[in-house]
Amino acid sequence: MLTTLVALLGLSLLTREPSLFLLTLSLLVAATLSRLWERYCLVRVEYRRRFTLTRVPFGEEIQMEVEVVNRKFLPLSWLEVEDELPRRLEPKRGRVRSCSKPGRTLLTLLIALRPYERVRRRYTLRCLARGEHLIGPARLRSGDLFGFVTVERTTQPMDSLVVYPRVVPLNRLGLPARHPLGELQAQSWIFEDVNRLAGVREYRAEDGLRRIHWPASARAQRLQTKVYEATTSHKLAIFLNVEKADEECADQSGDADVLEMGITAAASVANWGLAQGYQVGLYCNGRHRGAEGVVAVEPGRDSQQLERILLALGRLQLDQSLRFETLLAEETRRFPFGVTLVVVTAYLTPAVGKAVLGLRRRGYPMALLLSGVQGDIPPLEGAVVRRVGPPDGWRNMERLAL
Repeated sequence: MLTTLVALLGLSLLTREPSLFLLTLSLLVAATLSRLWERYCLVRVEYRRRFTLTRVPFGEEIQMEVEVVNRKFLPLSWLEVEDELPRRLEPKRGRVRSCSKPGRTLLTLLIALRPYERVRRRYTLRCLARGEHLIGPARLRSGDLFGFVTVERTTQPMDSLVVYPRVVPLNRLGLPARHPLGELQAQSWIFEDVNRLAGVREYRAEDGLRRIHWPASARAQRLQTKVYEATTSHKLAIFLNVEKADEECADQSGDADVLEMGITAAASVANWGLAQGYQVGLYCNGRHRGAEGVVAVEPGRDSQQLERILLALGRLQLDQSLRFETLLAEETRRFPFGVTLVVVTAYLTPAVGKAVLGLRRRGYPMALLLSGVQGDIPPLEGAVVRRVGPPDGWRNMERLAL
């Protein structure tokens, strides 16, 4: 095209046609500018996202800030941005349109950028869907002022946003107040094992100098005291089952609400156990995105343990990695005597019931929480059996009724 216009320009000069000369010169300038924009319009154009939090408690609102920067002298007469979001995390405000990918939506932004200009936009996301959500990729599209050419570029990488499961106080699960997780005799926790550090806390006047944790004090800029594990401290192991229904439990159709109710119950038990001084661990036959094997958080009760468990449950994909009865057998094989077991499952198959009963007969204190709507439950001698639900009300129930 440029060759043709140059030839016409030369012809107009030879024939001394001013109208042809002006027309050809205008087209030549427009074509040159169009070629310039086509080559450089998206060069040194940056797009970023920032979140006020990347690990969010269920139901909280966060701010997502997007920033577009044009780091060159060439202005952009128009720039369109399409950023992929999960449909369950649509912003309160902003231009949103449908996406060809299932469960995804497009947040669109149309702006003009002067040389070296920076533009920011803020969006409010309400996190009402537990899970590990991927934000992106974003597609940048621009072109020349005349609409002759359009250039597109996809930006990477994607950002990850984890929404923790909902946590409900354990007394709302309706379990007995004195022995919430079954048969548990009172123990004396006044003796400490100085070889096992459980965490740190604020310094008190009665604490000796030997108990001061100097590295933690330096980081916090105030005195921190070591907290040791009790020599008789109890372990609480939570086992969560994410198996889908089979022909033996045909009433369980793999409803996600049933499984989310179980996840909420597991998170609530973990929160209660840590508050009571238990060493709490989590074991689940689900998966994490991009990881193989079961999900496991070893028992502990330091200040970060609840966050570890909530993160593991938040990232949980509802895909079975192992039969639940196999998970119970493999993990409990290395447990010491006296560990309290809490089994959270949507339904109870004969194989799982047999495994639970076998563990109870071996002397483990046992509680079984059912999040589904299964009918008759086989008797499990010595195990506390409770139902939580209804399954479809886990998002906004003030109480988790039995």
